[in-house]
Amino acid sequence: MNGYTRSFTELHPDTQEILLRRLHPWINSYNDVVIFLQRCNMDIKYIGSGVAAKAFAFYVTDYITKPGLPLYLALQALSWAVKQNDAKFIHRPDAPELEIKRSLLTKIVNSMMGRQELSHQQVMSYLVGAGDCYKSHDFRVLYW
Repeated sequence: MNGYTRSFTELHPDTQEILLRRLHPWINSYNDVVIFLQRCNMDIKYIGSGVAAKAFAFYVTDYITKPGLPLYLALQALSWAVKQNDAKFIHRPDAPELEIKRSLLTKIVNSMMGRQELSHQQVMSYLVGAGDCYKSHDFRVLYW
């Protein structure tokens, strides 16, 4: 609340942001229907264009997509996995190469996944057994 009033809705001349009508300096915009249905206080800020819309779109997409592991954490996880795998097989020089590679790959994946951030929705989906993906069809295995 900045204390400004506006008798009509207009566009900001520089940013082309939509500035909604505001008749009282101490009252935020509100919606009677939402207040009645939710029975709670609420404020409305129109975010339709301008810098605020770009910032809001960035925030929402960043929150939803949860960007991947930062490079420094991924390299740290990779380094830890390689050291652990070397320590595991240091006293077994005759171990099969396939076993060593499988062990290394498993350690790398587990190390990186252990540092990956998960959203609340992802964790709850795993806990209730819903899985980690949504699909519109269920397929059956056909043995032939």
